[in-house]
Amino acid sequence: MGRVVGIDFGTKRMGLAVSDPEKKIAIPFAVVERKDFQKKWVEELKSALAVYLKDMETIVIGLPLLMKNEEGDRAALVKAFAKELEEFFHLPVVLWDERLSSMQADRALKELSLNRKKRTEKVDMIAATFLLQSYLDCKSFSK
Repeated sequence: MGRVVGIDFGTKRMGLAVSDPEKKIAIPFAVVERKDFQKKWVEELKSALAVYLKDMETIVIGLPLLMKNEEGDRAALVKAFAKELEEFFHLPVVLWDERLSSMQADRALKELSLNRKKRTEKVDMIAATFLLQSYLDCKSFSK
């Protein structure tokens, strides 16, 4: 059984989450900060995901939709990145509605009484977890 990787896309950092092998639970994994702007994002992700590369089955990336169900300005960036991911990892990439995932993540982190700096460090990873859990719940994978 493979794992599903969830990505909360950002131009400076990306949040990552992975599923358990049964594809029931999304687990926060990491925040990848872009350190080298000459290097492609997929290369940065490859090293961050190295431990899961052989188990990866699908990648789910958040598609930024507006509340009126239209694509936002960043949607074109996400779509181009999704295509790059698909070509680089040779895996299916699913675009998934990410509306409110960052807001949900921030709210959850506030409930933990984390200060703003700590929330900023973790919000992308938690947003990726909410995004991935939404996908897993919707698909309800079975053995």
